[in-house]
This record gives sequence, C-alpha cells and structure tokens, in this order.
Amino acid sequence: MATTTMSEMKAQIMQRAAEDDEFRARLLADPKPVISAELGVAIPERFTIQVHEDDATSAHLVLPLSDHLTDEELAEIAAGVDVNWDTVNIS
Repeated sequence: MATTTMSEMKAQIMQRAAEDDEFRARLLADPKPVISAELGVAIPERFTIQVHEDDATSAHLVLPLSDHLTDEELAEIAAGVDVNWDTVNIS
C-alpha cells in the first residue's frame, strides 16, 4: 500500500485536467465522483470538494488549513475519529 500526500493527489488531478478537456468538464460539474474514480479512493460523504476555474476576470486563492480546531473537530479527535486528510493510503 502506497501513501500519497494531498499535494501529490492535487497535482495528479491538475495535470489530468490540463491534458483532458472532457475530464476537466466532468471535474467542474461533479468533482467528488470524478476524483474518487481517478485516484481510486473512497471519499467520505461528509468531506466536500469544490473545484473552481480561473478566467480572465477572476482568480481563486486557496488558504492552507487553519491550525485552530473547531469544537466539532475536537469532539471527533476525542472520539478517536481520524480527521487527517494530509495523506491518503491507496491500495
């Protein structure tokens, strides 16, 4: 089982979207199943994915995950739920 970082997964998706217009269109329309199929991973129902496309009049800035945990995240950690999405194991 190989461990792939979130950065590596994002790079793979970005490269495929740059090379394949049909993949890019599907990714923009419904990203979760497209990414799940491309990476061969199950994405939890509660995990959301948003894909945005820059154009001539707009740009998107993605900020890194905040170091501050919400009350819900603290409760999940206390319950033993793994909330680390930095790496994903791929079979």
